[in-house]
Amino acid sequence: MADDQEAEDLRGQGESAAGQIVAVVGVDGLLEDLRLNPRSLRMGSEELAEHIVSAVRAAQQDRLSRTGESEPDAEAAAIDPAELMRRLDDLEVQALRDFGSLNATLDEMLRRMEGDR
Repeated sequence: MADDQEAEDLRGQGESAAGQIVAVVGVDGLLEDLRLNPRSLRMGSEELAEHIVSAVRAAQQDRLSRTGESEPDAEAAAIDPAELMRRLDDLEVQALRDFGSLNATLDEMLRRMEGDR
């Protein structure tokens, strides 16, 4: 149980858009979780992207402050552009899946609500 708490202490969390977007960075410094309040989906794509980046950066800074690191070392900062593009593509695919699932859930809820009338 203590190991779980230590791992939790080394994660970082950040939010944006008044808490509508929450990002969690894992012990390894990589994005672990991204939660979007359904209201955030009303934003335009550019605004939503800016808030996601802001939340992820806040989570990364939170993690760095918890681990006592001031900034990533030079080797970690030298990210391979191809690897970065692959990661961004993976995040985009996951976000599209999540948006699809969220939309399906919202559609189902609306159908149920209309059926109750």
